[in-house]
Amino acid sequence: MRVPRITPVRLVLLLLAAGAFAAVGIALAAPAPGPQHRGTLVQRIRAHSDGVHMHTHGSTDLIAQDIVYHPGDQSGWHYHPGLVLVQVDGPAGEFLTFHDKCHVFNIPTGQSFYETGHKPGLLESPSSNTTDITVHVMYVLPTGAPARINTDPPNCDHHGHNHQPHR
Repeated sequence: MRVPRITPVRLVLLLLAAGAFAAVGIALAAPAPGPQHRGTLVQRIRAHSDGVHMHTHGSTDLIAQDIVYHPGDQSGWHYHPGLVLVQVDGPAGEFLTFHDKCHVFNIPTGQSFYETGHKPGLLESPSSNTTDITVHVMYVLPTGAPARINTDPPNCDHHGHNHQPHR
């Protein structure tokens, strides 16, 4: 049996095919975001009621979105302008892991958390989860701002301390 010779053209095609399969694998590890439903508030929020305080200054948008995390999915490092409220929905016993800068929290289904500021965060569904988990997200952000900004991971040591330069 004759083995085909690897020519430079065949090598390039082989590398392109391998890269395409790798890209598909990476794409499958990302959560599935639903459509964003965006609206601008008709007035500023100045609420003080029952222990909840919230103020907005200037024009503010609200965005509602559902995002489905399959076991093994992760969001990638990012941050959000403004405030983000997140409710984790799925069967009992499942959870998502939230990397908040250099701290890690497990968020069980039925619980909620928030993100704020320009610090990097990452949300993931551990591969030990047995089913999809949906997060119901409400973004509160300056009008016209993007809901998400991708960023680099923080520089943390194994104790969870941040080693970014102080400014």
